[in-house]
Amino acid sequence: MELPLSQTADYLHYRQKVITALADLTQGNLLSEAIASGRDFLHLISPDQVAGVTKIQVREGHGSQHLNDEPLNTQFQAYLETVINPQIQSGLLSDRTTSGSYDDRKVRWSGAGVAGFWERSQDTFTLEVAPTSYPQCRLDITRSSLESLKLMLRGLTNYQDPYAYFARGIGVAVIPLTTDGNVYIGRRLNASDYTGVLNFVGGWATFSAISQNINFYQDAQQELWEEMKISMTLNETNTRFIGISGHPITGEVDLVFVVETEIGDRHFESGQSGNWEEHSSLVRISNKTEAEKLLEHGLLPKEKESCNLMFSSRLGLEYLVKYHW
Repeated sequence: MELPLSQTADYLHYRQKVITALADLTQGNLLSEAIASGRDFLHLISPDQVAGVTKIQVREGHGSQHLNDEPLNTQFQAYLETVINPQIQSGLLSDRTTSGSYDDRKVRWSGAGVAGFWERSQDTFTLEVAPTSYPQCRLDITRSSLESLKLMLRGLTNYQDPYAYFARGIGVAVIPLTTDGNVYIGRRLNASDYTGVLNFVGGWATFSAISQNINFYQDAQQELWEEMKISMTLNETNTRFIGISGHPITGEVDLVFVVETEIGDRHFESGQSGNWEEHSSLVRISNKTEAEKLLEHGLLPKEKESCNLMFSSRLGLEYLVKYHW
């Protein structure tokens, strides 16, 4: 019988080499533990670290290194001009203006190390970002875990950065609380990158060549409307930024927000007939017991078959268990 990939000699060999290389890296132990245990989530910034944050801004950082190790200027504007824009001009990528409505340009979390660069000053959170593209992000998501470990080892060896060669795409995740105090979660449909995975509201952050125009709160607000038909302005009264969670192997991350809506359960219950564009159905989570059962066993209320839970949705549920229910 063929061994699962996670038990093959090659996989175990590279896993150990990555874990060894991470030993002296800041937060390297967190990534090592996630890889060693086979976890599909890594909470990089916790709710405690961003409590009271009401503003998120960005500063320009660096793109990913070339997979072929060709010399590359990865600084934000240089990467945009020498890597991203030529692909747009050739038709390989779209920026909405040339070939359709979809923008292939995405936002990358920049900064060497397990976590990208970030800092907090009073109520303001600053994130270092750079350009990347959806095909780059998709490549990371679909690459085998063995090949990902090899790439992580290469980054650690050359740059002391496990994600130096990864797109490290940034998304936003939103957990909308109803006026009844409940949340609704559903399985992603075929059009998404994580078909069948349980998720709240989420999507890629919107890129702008003018870095100051990258606005994660605006993205969260847009995703709420597109996925749940909830129209509201997110502000410091109704929205709480609770941290950043990611996938230890793919390197992608989500900024996670909990939003107190003015919508009751009825809004979500009325859509169970298939009105949700990106979810096959929505299931109510209404108490701590249901949330813990989902976190620990992947089980939704009244269901016996376990499901995978999106990393950012996990952070959101953990937050609700601790602070809401």
